[in-house]
Amino acid sequence: MSATPLTSWPTGLTARPLTIRDVPAVTDLLAAWERVEPTDASVSETELGERFAAPTAALDGGGVAVLDGGQLVGYGLLHVISAEPLWLAYTDGGVHPDWWRRGIGRRILHQQLDQAQQLRGRRSPGRPGEVRAMAAHTREGTRHALESMGFVTERFFVRMRADLRGPAAPYTDPTPDGVRIRPYRAADDEAVRLASNAAFADHWGSVPRDPDVWQADYSGASAFRPGVSLVAEAEDQRVGLAPEIVGFLLSAEYEADTARRGHRTGYISRLGTVRAVRGRGIGTALVAHGLTTLRAAGYAQAELHVDAESPTGAGRLYARLGFQIVDQERLLTHRL
Repeated sequence: MSATPLTSWPTGLTARPLTIRDVPAVTDLLAAWERVEPTDASVSETELGERFAAPTAALDGGGVAVLDGGQLVGYGLLHVISAEPLWLAYTDGGVHPDWWRRGIGRRILHQQLDQAQQLRGRRSPGRPGEVRAMAAHTREGTRHALESMGFVTERFFVRMRADLRGPAAPYTDPTPDGVRIRPYRAADDEAVRLASNAAFADHWGSVPRDPDVWQADYSGASAFRPGVSLVAEAEDQRVGLAPEIVGFLLSAEYEADTARRGHRTGYISRLGTVRAVRGRGIGTALVAHGLTTLRAAGYAQAELHVDAESPTGAGRLYARLGFQIVDQERLLTHRL
């Protein structure tokens, strides 16, 4: 696919649609960005390839690659999360540090907003639309670029971490009566997906995940670690009725982070309990069991992200179990 010249960009730059073949170059760009503005989070080529191949990735009409000759110096990619009742997309992208402060990032964002308008018009005409973006607190340039394009801060998220090394911590929160916590099994996948949709129905910004998106985000991802994931079952004493999954803790491990840090970090990628059983301590028991399981499997740290205004008070739960805040991100939105 031939590149087309861009107007009002630095001389010599061209742009074309982003493709799956750009994954290695984007991985290198993100690594260069991480070296200059560290967030203590890395991505491998395998993990990035999964993001590009995910059903939400809008490579057809929602991506742009910016080139200096044959070198990729910037990119943008929309991930369309929902079509109704709100058309919702997240924008992801970046510029190689050698090309900062030339207006490339703002031009990519401008094109991404135009692409979002076109995609919404084709797929969900007449629906309200919104584009969201995340910005780490260490990346003020990203925030300023987003704000200059009309994005506004909507929410804050915190990254929390617990150290599992040293003397064994007393992760012994009792399991509530009538509930059994056990290891995750592949056969649980659909029940866990439905429980997750129910558990997050009242969380800000959450949308239900269909089976394809669920597989891409969680149970089918290379980072998913079923051996250190758990489910909580409400045991029904009535004859012939199987226990119902009412809670879950899904864990992941990101190979790029493990390689860079020199130790294993278990990332709690999804944790929830259905609303009917909240307040019984099931979430706390899942985290306590999860930390014990991760420690026994050789993980040095546990990590997670949480909405600073979570309606479940999750941040307080994690702090009580030894998690400390290590970073903060802001979520910014732009209404179409």
